[in-house]
Amino acid sequence: MNVTVKLTGLLMILLVGVVIGLQTAERGISKVSGLPEQQPQTFYIKKVEEGQMEIAVMGKQVQTANPDQIVNYMSSMGTNLGSTIKSGAKVFVEWVGAFFEP
Repeated sequence: MNVTVKLTGLLMILLVGVVIGLQTAERGISKVSGLPEQQPQTFYIKKVEEGQMEIAVMGKQVQTANPDQIVNYMSSMGTNLGSTIKSGAKVFVEWVGAFFEP
């Protein structure tokens, strides 16, 4: 179980790093090529009209009838991820602290 949690955490960190790296590389390429009118290919959110958003992830357009649904999903996912990281850090600190107990 412990190895699974560590592996999952490392894979999530790797995924976030890859997405950030793709965005950074794309910005660098657009600076060099000088084509600012193109939409980014990795992650793109644009407010089209009142309450309407255009969202593209990895070049694929995501459409939703209710944009609040995506915001709430992302918010709850972020809250869950934050609480998981917080509890993991607490367990790690307690584990390290156990070495220093008399």
